[in-house]
Amino acid sequence: MHIAFISDLHLSPDTPDKNELFAKLLQKLIVNKFDSLYILGDFFDYWLGDDDINEFSSFIMEKLKQASQYYQIYFLYGNHDFAVGDKFAKYTGVKLIDDMTTIYTGKDKILLSHGDTFCTLDFGYQKMKKIIRNPIVLFILHRLPLSTRYKIKGMMEKGSHESNAKTPKPIETYNVVDATIAQYAKQYGANVVVHGHTHNPGSYEISTDSLNINRFEIPDWEDREAGEYLIYSDNKFSFAKV
Repeated sequence: MHIAFISDLHLSPDTPDKNELFAKLLQKLIVNKFDSLYILGDFFDYWLGDDDINEFSSFIMEKLKQASQYYQIYFLYGNHDFAVGDKFAKYTGVKLIDDMTTIYTGKDKILLSHGDTFCTLDFGYQKMKKIIRNPIVLFILHRLPLSTRYKIKGMMEKGSHESNAKTPKPIETYNVVDATIAQYAKQYGANVVVHGHTHNPGSYEISTDSLNINRFEIPDWEDREAGEYLIYSDNKFSFAKV
């Protein structure tokens, strides 16, 4: 079983080199006969709807469509691309999955998440997340003109930057909380957790009275050199580079 995991690539029309590097990764997985690719959120720097078709989105969708003929691609949205929908999935052949999906390798039960759910010290973000991902709110947003969605995106980004500049949060606010991860791992019976979001890649261990959990955070392509990803092969995890 050969599985690849990526997260936090933050691809956009302004990242042509990363976009090409991602296309190279898809081809590498074909050559190396991988069984599946899991995209665990913030793949796009933003995605305002499946109707936002442009040169960039068309390029990425075509590459995904081609690769999905050779291995299954799964997509779990993050806080930057939660508007990815069924039209995108149908065209590309990508299968949409939910946060806290589990997969079983025969050796490990792996819990998959974007990772923002584990950042429970960021009370403001968790509150906003519940509001903006409410099905009614999403229903309304998806039916607004695309130009209006871009304006809302701009206003939200400006407000976030101004708020953070005015009242910076302690760094631990943005980190995952081990106790929260252990709680979800116990709930889903997992011994391994794979996620992204906080841009702190690496391999970590969480030990409680009843659990020993291996946590793997996927390397982002935003705050460090692009091209790293996580693989599961020969019953073990390792980090690789395109």
